[in-house]
Amino acid sequence: MISLLLASYIATHNGQPRRPLNHGQVRRRSHQIVQMLKKEDPRVLRSVMYYMGWVPKFEYKKNDCKKNKDPVLDMLMDEAGIPKGTK
Repeated sequence: MISLLLASYIATHNGQPRRPLNHGQVRRRSHQIVQMLKKEDPRVLRSVMYYMGWVPKFEYKKNDCKKNKDPVLDMLMDEAGIPKGTK
């Protein structure tokens, strides 16, 4: 009998929607979360932010800066004394 009452109590209270938080509750909850996150490793935070999409994704490309494709630009850079490895 007690197990039936306990099961019905758990089933009814888990299905009810939560009331929205007021401003003070939101501030207190956010403060708790910030305090918890300050204790975490920065790599974990970076990973979480990346996973949540809060960090822009960069595409790293190798630039061909050793060779210039324009022979006129090569000649001008040689005359100016600029090394060929920089642009």
